[in-house]
Amino acid sequence: MSDQIQFIVEKLNQEPFRKNYNLITFDSLESMQLLQLLNDVLGEIDPKHAVDIREELPEQTAKRMLSLLGILKYKPPGSISDLSAFRQGLVTGSKPVIHPVLHWLLQRTNELKKRAYLARFLVKLEVPAEFLQDDTVADINKQYEELMEAFKNLHKECEQLKTSGLSTAEIRRDISAMEEEKDQLIKRVERLKKRVETVQNHQRMLEIARQLRLEKEREESLAQQKQEQKNQVLT
Repeated sequence: MSDQIQFIVEKLNQEPFRKNYNLITFDSLESMQLLQLLNDVLGEIDPKHAVDIREELPEQTAKRMLSLLGILKYKPPGSISDLSAFRQGLVTGSKPVIHPVLHWLLQRTNELKKRAYLARFLVKLEVPAEFLQDDTVADINKQYEELMEAFKNLHKECEQLKTSGLSTAEIRRDISAMEEEKDQLIKRVERLKKRVETVQNHQRMLEIARQLRLEKEREESLAQQKQEQKNQVLT
């Protein structure tokens, strides 16, 4: 238990909480202070929960917290397997209830932030069957399910891109290398251009070279057309 409290205190003293607790000051928190602290951590995971619990009824606070903890897939320890007892512990700000929750949340804050974000789009709204008898409602519900599926696929692709190994630093190095190669090519072209300009009648030679290139392109185009006509005859 002391290791659990030590871990909680260390995490709460870091960003973004910066509480400046020690073991004594943390243990001396009153029930409402402890409950607000839990709410602050939940608010960091899901900003919708960043509220002052003094502005809502205890039952509202417990219901809201239980809803988010359910989305985050928190399971109370075996000693508090009774949900009603766990709920009562939230209402009263009980240390045996709140300390394990804080410990669990602070162990995986970033992972839970992602889970809470996805829940906004992936927790399905259940429409009563009798409402789905209406064609308009049924059509809207179908569109809703299709959009949810599209979001899943897009998020999956986004995560794959993040883990593809192409870091920002690597991309910048590639861009820098390509820019350097481009500069070298420009310099090479300039050198060749100067060498050509020293040759007598270089403008005339350039024009002949241009015409030769055009004739080759025309020859290739005619050959392609001829092949296409042959293919049409054979089919």
